[in-house]
Amino acid sequence: MRLLSRVLAAIVAASTPLVFPLGAQAPQHPLDGLSGREHWTIYNTLVASGRTDTTTNYLYVGLKEPVKSEVLAWRPGQPVRREALVHLVQGDSGYEAVVDLAASRVLSWTAVPARQFMTYGAEFGAMSGLVLEDERVRSAIRARGITDFTHVSCGANHGYLDRPEERGKRTLHVTCGDDRGVVTGYGAEIEGLVIVVDLTDKKILRVTDSGVRPMGGPYGAFDAEAIGPTREVRNPVRMEQPLGPSYSVSGQQVSWQNWNFQFRVDPRRGVVLSLVSYTDGGVARPVMYQGSLSELFVPYMDAEDPWNYQGFFDLGTYPALFGGIASSLEPGVECPAYATYFNAMVVTIKGMPRERVRAACLFERSAGDVAWRHGREGGNLIEARPKRDLVLRMFMTAGNYDYLFDWVFQQDGTLRMDAGASGMDATKSATGTAADEVYGRRVSADRVGVNHSHFFSFRLDLDVDGPQNSLLVDRLVPETLPADNPRRSLWTVKTSEAARERDAMRHSTMNAPEIWRIVNPSKPGPYGGFTGYQIDGHGAMTLLAPDDYLQRRAGFTDHTLWVTPYNERELYAAGDYPTMSTAGDGLPKWTSANRPIAKTDVVAWLTMGFHHVPRPEDWPLMPVAKHSFEIRPVGFFSRNPAMDLPKQPD
Repeated sequence: MRLLSRVLAAIVAASTPLVFPLGAQAPQHPLDGLSGREHWTIYNTLVASGRTDTTTNYLYVGLKEPVKSEVLAWRPGQPVRREALVHLVQGDSGYEAVVDLAASRVLSWTAVPARQFMTYGAEFGAMSGLVLEDERVRSAIRARGITDFTHVSCGANHGYLDRPEERGKRTLHVTCGDDRGVVTGYGAEIEGLVIVVDLTDKKILRVTDSGVRPMGGPYGAFDAEAIGPTREVRNPVRMEQPLGPSYSVSGQQVSWQNWNFQFRVDPRRGVVLSLVSYTDGGVARPVMYQGSLSELFVPYMDAEDPWNYQGFFDLGTYPALFGGIASSLEPGVECPAYATYFNAMVVTIKGMPRERVRAACLFERSAGDVAWRHGREGGNLIEARPKRDLVLRMFMTAGNYDYLFDWVFQQDGTLRMDAGASGMDATKSATGTAADEVYGRRVSADRVGVNHSHFFSFRLDLDVDGPQNSLLVDRLVPETLPADNPRRSLWTVKTSEAARERDAMRHSTMNAPEIWRIVNPSKPGPYGGFTGYQIDGHGAMTLLAPDDYLQRRAGFTDHTLWVTPYNERELYAAGDYPTMSTAGDGLPKWTSANRPIAKTDVVAWLTMGFHHVPRPEDWPLMPVAKHSFEIRPVGFFSRNPAMDLPKQPD
């Protein structure tokens, strides 16, 4: 849609240095993010190989991680293997390269299948040129009373529904608008006019004009003039840490209380947590080898073109336009002023490194929450402990939407992910008829917010007390009691081990609840069973039909939980290249082999989502709506590990 793509085309990476530049220091660990000097090594190596030229566009440069066994065996002071994965475009073809940084050598150069590479700014420029030079389009725009084309702009989405005209092509469904009068928000949409563009053959396939519709002016303004006076806040509330943080940062590794972890900010995956452990009795016990966002899929629910083509794979399609998915954070607003901020390195379209400032922040939070509490004797004897969290935060600006991602480390050994959505709903003009309520809801006098869903896929490589793990499924099963029992029913827990991938394709519903535990079968629990961590927090299920091609492209949403054997190449739930992808890539394809997963190194994939029926209170910018899951210890400790918290921690 034009609203999204016009914003994407305008996003650029910032370049102001900060105290903790994750990509501006020499790597100290095999999983550290790429430095600026390493970016130049990649560029120079590719140029020297003769495979690139002045027309090459760089879409992604990121660390290609060493295999897991190598990372686990590595010790400080040993050599660090450094390889990079590069996505680039030359002409109409996309390529993936792997570069050995130490040897300055191209290890592989592979063509991307079926023109499924990420999108980038020049592609949108080519689209705009084709569209706005076409006389059919200009005539349709003039018919709507627009004669000054200075501020007319067009945007598109990479919809793919496997129609003959789309196969092997880069086809875009384009709409346009008039940006005159815009301060914040968006310009007037030219609705009823859709242009289908074949960028591969550089031609317009068709122009569809369903008739002139009334045009409003700019909409969704949120500048100070549009908002008006702000409310009075009489007494300030401040969070401060005057003595500095109680966590320590060394390179890209963090220690806090009993938690230890390594992290980097990847241009496609955002914050990547690695080597997460919890120190118990003086021993650092592994919990998770790696956790990160894998894909974000947003399908819209309107039958009219171009809405029916709108199903955005944000992580697999748009990182080059975003300048990396992590956007810059504003101190004191999006993170506490006392937080530690981290810059990250991204690549420009011509291969230069550029620092994205404040791409992540780290801070402790004590917000009046209680870690545990108990009262006795009529409430006169109360014992309680205040709670403190450690938060690693990232915001992602994806066109009209903004997403919050918080990894929250808790003192009881629980790791929580809070994913929030804010920003602006995608809208269309209201007609004032019943049709406005068919595929959306009126959010203002003249705008209808279109219904849609958000699906987040998280890749969770749990290593509970080591890499050899299993999935146990606890089903809560109703049981009818014998007639001589005054109680008629109760429920019991039926546990089974998932032997193969098909056994691990799970949903948990209100009438058939399940608990999912990743356990270490070689590590007995304190009172029987095995040490483990369970995944709590189940997301929305897809409502699209199984034969809907868009749903088949986003097959990872078929199940809330998937479990696969570890494979270093399997990182993205919808496949490596979801732009213009064919059906079945990613998790459905990998799991079709139904590989064994018991007592081996496994990776859990959690689909968390929500369905969004817009409301007036979401306009012009929606309040942050959070959705969470937790990775909670179960049989990992012999008692609540937060029992030793001090009553007065400050």
